[in-house]
Amino acid sequence: MLLTLLVTLVLVAGCGRRDRVRADSTAADSATRARRDSVMAAPVAPAPPEDFVVDTGGTSVLEFWPLAVAPGRQLEETRRIVEHLQADVAILRGFGGATLLATGDGSALLVVLAWDDTSAAESATTAIVGWLRTETDSAARRKRLGTATSRVVVRRTAGAPPMLSEAAMVQVTRYALKAGHSFGALARLADSNLAMRVLQDTAAQGGATLAATDSGAIYMVMQARNATALGPDLRLTGPLPFWAPFAKRSEELMAVVASIPRR
Repeated sequence: MLLTLLVTLVLVAGCGRRDRVRADSTAADSATRARRDSVMAAPVAPAPPEDFVVDTGGTSVLEFWPLAVAPGRQLEETRRIVEHLQADVAILRGFGGATLLATGDGSALLVVLAWDDTSAAESATTAIVGWLRTETDSAARRKRLGTATSRVVVRRTAGAPPMLSEAAMVQVTRYALKAGHSFGALARLADSNLAMRVLQDTAAQGGATLAATDSGAIYMVMQARNATALGPDLRLTGPLPFWAPFAKRSEELMAVVASIPRR
């Protein structure tokens, strides 16, 4: 009788331990599922857009689309172009990002586009021309800008490479080559002038020179440390600025007003 009672007590104790183990395991599983469900249900913050950096190490195909704006129409054109960039351009194959810059006097806009490769950029050209309402005739474009193409290649950077993040201030200079002059000479002088300006102009954080791929124009993009205008009259030596014999120059202080990242 005593033996039977002892066996019974041992069996009851064993069952109790198994029940506690199963209960503990069930509670742990429930806690694990609760943590997993909480993580899955938590909203995922969108990744911040990548800063648009103009640098010689970039692998993207770059395009500059300078646009003249009628008096009083800059704000309207800015909204229209941003809508197209977000709704139509950002969904195109190979789109790598876009930046829209505007002048303070309301006279001009500049759209900078990045593409993953040349074929993606070329396939989008017709649509881009239509959305931006820019010249379809290459001769008319060359007459206004000195170049018939929007494609540019970064030649050189000095100081910190320009970063076209929103609200950044940059000075954009375009040198349109005069007929009968050497593009190579103009480009080398522009590179040298870039280095001198970054070295001597305390308002300049850094800059880059970019060449139009048809050798018709050189762009210089200078990043300002603050909202003050960069000094436009800095020269090398001699009575005339370096570009005077070679090119016609236009220069604007611009602010980045919109950035559209790749999707």
